[in-house]
Amino acid sequence: MLVFVRYFSVFFYISASFCLYTQTRIRNNPFECCIFPDGYGFFLNNVRFEMRIFVDDGSTNIKLAWVADGEVKTLISPNSFKPEWSMTLLTDSTGPASANYEIDGEKYSFDQLSPDAVRTTETRYQYSDVNVVAIHHALMQSGIEPQPVDIVVTLPLGEYLDENDQPDMAKIERKKANVKRAVTVQGHESFTVRKVSVLPESVPAGFSVLKDLDDLDSLLIVDIGGTTLDIAHVRSKMSGFTKTHCDPKTGVSIITEAVKHALDTSVSTRTSSYFADRLIQARNDDSFLSRYLQNADQRAQVMKVLHEREKALTHRVTDSVGRFAGFTHVMVVGGGASLVASAVKQATGVSDDRFFVSDNPQFDLVLGMVAMKG
Repeated sequence: MLVFVRYFSVFFYISASFCLYTQTRIRNNPFECCIFPDGYGFFLNNVRFEMRIFVDDGSTNIKLAWVADGEVKTLISPNSFKPEWSMTLLTDSTGPASANYEIDGEKYSFDQLSPDAVRTTETRYQYSDVNVVAIHHALMQSGIEPQPVDIVVTLPLGEYLDENDQPDMAKIERKKANVKRAVTVQGHESFTVRKVSVLPESVPAGFSVLKDLDDLDSLLIVDIGGTTLDIAHVRSKMSGFTKTHCDPKTGVSIITEAVKHALDTSVSTRTSSYFADRLIQARNDDSFLSRYLQNADQRAQVMKVLHEREKALTHRVTDSVGRFAGFTHVMVVGGGASLVASAVKQATGVSDDRFFVSDNPQFDLVLGMVAMKG
């Protein structure tokens, strides 16, 4: 019989007439044994198969997805890294501890509260040190034992495609080379990135819908992330683009930066982007807001700024959506989906059964990547 293990990239041909027993475990688990009638066999008990991990390496959070024991696992890890190492006080704490990393001689540490965290809400983040460190930090939080892995990452449409809507191979190769750089973790074994593949953002998120659409149907995918707005009009069965649009300056960071500034001026508090994003997520949670913004007047001022910028973001998104026509279905994905979904639905005028927004739109892209390539 023929046993093919993709993750180990080795073909074994074993004659059924000679092999009495073989037991195979795919992905994380090794071959156990194959015993032949004359007593000979091969043992691969300590072999580890190459894993494939899907990574939506957004500017605000890293989202991971991988398959283990036949189930899809996911993890979200925020991007908040300062250009120096931190000291961990309680190494056995069950809470999140700072982690120290080094890449090409530069030191970084994860610190979700530091106002000095490196800015990631720029296109250049896609090819930066912090991008690679953030991916490795997420891998270290996943519970997967450090090992060689294959990585599938993404690029915003404006980076993935050239002016003719064709793959921009120079930028794709630049992304691959960046992600393959080695990262060391203080006091721990680190992951090794063996192979990198790159997919365009937004499009995989619509895979589950597109594969079932009729030939005359099409899907408008509106992906609003921390930094960029990607909109893709995709034909059914993933047969191609009708039109794309990428705005690298429209994202949730419009609100994040305004909230940080409001906290600085109204509350006299310099804070991290991570904390500002938590306030945005909890904008309708009075108990959360009261806990962290105890002064009612200061709280009201910060929320006033937040809602003003939310309206500005919504206007930018709906204005961009207005450039598209001829689609039959609409999907809104990304970390900012909850902020703009209602306005997009109203602007496009599609019916409820043709409008898609999930309960956790931050994971739509990475789960779509698994569905496409897993």
